[in-house]
Amino acid sequence: MTDKNFEKFSGLIQAILLSACIACWQVSFRLVENGDTYFIMNIGRYILENGFPHVDPFTIHENFKLVAQQWLSGIFFWKFYQLFGAGGLRFADIILASALVLTYWRLCLFVSGGNKFLSLALGFVFPTITASWIVPRPHIISALLLLLEVFLLEKFTRTKNFKFLLPLLLLSTLLANFHAAVWLMSLVVCLPFFFVKDIRHIKFLLAAMVGIFLFGLINPYGLDALTYVFRSYGIDSINQDVREMMTPTAHDLRGKLFYLSEAFLIFSLAKFKVPWRYIFLSGGITFMAIMHGRNLILFYFLATFPLAYAWRNFPPKKFSGKDNRGVLMLLFFLSLTINTVVTLTMLKAGIGNFSAPLKVLFFATILFLLYNLLILKFKGRILHPAILPRKILSLFLSGLIIGGIFFATSDDNKKESDETFTSAIKFLLRSERPENISLYVNQGYGGLAGMFGIKYYIDSRSEVFLPANNGQKNILKEYGEFRRGKIYYKDFFARYNFTHIITTSKDYFLYDQLSHDKDFRVVYESERVEGVEVIRCKIFVPKNGD
Repeated sequence: MTDKNFEKFSGLIQAILLSACIACWQVSFRLVENGDTYFIMNIGRYILENGFPHVDPFTIHENFKLVAQQWLSGIFFWKFYQLFGAGGLRFADIILASALVLTYWRLCLFVSGGNKFLSLALGFVFPTITASWIVPRPHIISALLLLLEVFLLEKFTRTKNFKFLLPLLLLSTLLANFHAAVWLMSLVVCLPFFFVKDIRHIKFLLAAMVGIFLFGLINPYGLDALTYVFRSYGIDSINQDVREMMTPTAHDLRGKLFYLSEAFLIFSLAKFKVPWRYIFLSGGITFMAIMHGRNLILFYFLATFPLAYAWRNFPPKKFSGKDNRGVLMLLFFLSLTINTVVTLTMLKAGIGNFSAPLKVLFFATILFLLYNLLILKFKGRILHPAILPRKILSLFLSGLIIGGIFFATSDDNKKESDETFTSAIKFLLRSERPENISLYVNQGYGGLAGMFGIKYYIDSRSEVFLPANNGQKNILKEYGEFRRGKIYYKDFFARYNFTHIITTSKDYFLYDQLSHDKDFRVVYESERVEGVEVIRCKIFVPKNGD
C-alpha cells in the first residue's frame, strides 16, 4: 500500500470511527420528541397538504400573520417521521450529527496542517459535549450550514481561490429556508475574514456577501424571512422565560463544561500567535453563547476549531522520547485513575437500566481499554516509552466514551416524557372531533396538540406570539401574566371559551385550583411515577360547556 493510499485508508477509518460514535450516542440518548419538534413537523405537513401559510392555521387566534421561517426543516423532519415513525427522527439525527462532526473534523484537519491526533481528539471531545443537543430541530441544520460556510471561507482565505466562495450562495438559500431566524449569521461569519492584507481577497469577499444577501431572498417569504431575527430576539419576556435564551449558568453540568471550554479557548488564543480572523470569530461566537444558551452549539463548532491551529504542533516529536518517560508515566497513571474512578462509579450505580446499545458500547470500551493496558506491549514491556503515547491515547478515548455514558445517564439528561400528554389527547379524541376542540395546554405541549389537528392557545414558538410578528396581540405577555397569577384563571378561560384544559400536578397552582373548583369537571385522569414523584394529569371541562 502506497503512502497516499494509506493516508486515504487512515482517513476513512477515522471518519467511520467518528460516525460510529455519533450513531451510538444518538441511540443511547432518549429521543426528545418535544413540543418544538412537533410544531415544526406540523408546519411541514401543513405546507405539503395546503401550501405556504401566511396566516397561522394552528392556534385558536384568528388572522395571526405568520412567517413559517423553518418550513423546509418542517418538511425534512415530517417526511422522516411519516416514513419511519419516531425511529425516522433518530435516523435524521444521526445523519445530521455525522455530517456536522465529520465537517468539523475535516476543518480541524485542514487548519492544523494535517495533525491527525489533534483533529481526531477535537472531533471526539466537543461533539461528545454537545451530544444531548442533537435533537430533531432546525438548529442542527443551521449549525451544519454555517460550519460549511466557515470551512469554505477558510479554504478561500488560504488558497486565494474564489471558487470556494461560489457554494456560499447555495448555503445562503438553504439557510433562509431551513432556519431563516439565523440567516443573518451567514453574513456575520464573513466579517472576521476581512482581517487580511489583501485587497483582492476583500473585493471577492464583499461580492460574495452581496450574493449571499440576494440568494437569501429566494424563499417563500422574501425579505420578511431574512429580517425575522429583528422581530424575534432581544425581547425581555423571551430572554427571561425561555430557558434556551438565558445565559448559561455554572450551576449545571452544561454550564460548567462551557465555561471550562471557554477558559481553555481564551488561554490557547492568548498563548499562541493566531490569525486575527480566529480571534474575532471565536470572540464573537463566544459572546453570543454567553448571552444566550441556544448559541452554545455554535460555540462548540464555530468557535473552537481555531484550537486546531493553536495546538497544531501537539504532541511534539520529542513527546514520546526516552527523556520524557517521567511525563508520560504521569499522564498514563492520571488517565488510568480517571478511567477507574468513572467506571467504578457507574458500576456501583448500576447499569441494569441502560439500553442494549449503551451496554454494548460500555463493555466494548472496557475490553478495548483492557487490551491496550494488558496485552499491547513493545519489546516485552507493557510500559515501554515507545508505546506509552498509544496507551495514553486509548485511555483518553475510553475515558471520554465512559464519561459520556455517565453524563448521558445522569439525572440532568432525563427529561419529562410526552407520553402523559399524548395519552390525554388520544383519550380526548375518542369522543371529540379535533375541529370541535379549543384546548388549553401549557406552552411546551401546544405543538403536540397541533399534530393531532387540535387548535390550541400557545406553543413553543414564543416569537410568533409577539405583535411584531403576528400583527395583532402580545399573547406571550398575556400567557406570562396568567401563569404568574396576574390574570384570574376563570377570567382567562372564559375569555377564550376553552372546551378542554389539560394540566398536570407539575403545574401545581393551576392543577390544585381546578381540582377544587366546582365549575370544572374532570373527564380524564392518569398518573405516572417520575423518580420518587407521582405526576398526575387531568382533563378539565367547564361545566357551563356541558
